[in-house]
Amino acid sequence: PQQSLQEALSMLGSDDWELKKKALFNIPRLAESHPEVLLCRLREICLAATSEVTNLRSKVSCSAIVTLGELFAILKKDMDSEADEVAAVLLPMVWNSPEFIQKAACQSLGMMVENVTPARAMIVLMDKGVKSRYVQVRKCAAELLLSLMEKMGVTKLAGTPRAERLAHVAGTLAQDPHKDTRHYGQEMVKMLLNNQKFKKLLEQSLSPHDL
Repeated sequence: PQQSLQEALSMLGSDDWELKKKALFNIPRLAESHPEVLLCRLREICLAATSEVTNLRSKVSCSAIVTLGELFAILKKDMDSEADEVAAVLLPMVWNSPEFIQKAACQSLGMMVENVTPARAMIVLMDKGVKSRYVQVRKCAAELLLSLMEKMGVTKLAGTPRAERLAHVAGTLAQDPHKDTRHYGQEMVKMLLNNQKFKKLLEQSLSPHDL
């Protein structure tokens, strides 16, 4: 397994795009069969894969995006430490790319949200996604944030240190210029209004007219 991983990393460093694609396919297979080998070099692997996300050859770019999603699905919370940097690379692909790459990026970000620690995913989305100036990025982040909030539940969220920030983010998204993003934000606000703590936070964060 060590040798196979080294071969995959060497292939990623080559100029041959077919070799790169093969390496990107092999890395998740190694993660499934020998996760302990990958975990020892996780940072190096993630850096190698994220550097291919912006490859000008779209097939390599898409392969790298899919590989990162698979690593989240296979390694789960072990990918917490990489979530921030991976999301920072995937989110821009949601707006400035062909449609199939946008779709792959959204799917891989969804896998991140499903598999890393919920608190980690929430911070990443609030730090990197919902504040973006690009409509598609905000929309993708808002949809994922809403799904995460539904999964965690409003009572659990109210007890976290992020409650105040979450109320502010929900209020901002509920007034977004883009209708889909606005819809996700409004669904968040409706959900948060069911909790007394969040209701107070929203009242502090928004004007009575906006609320």
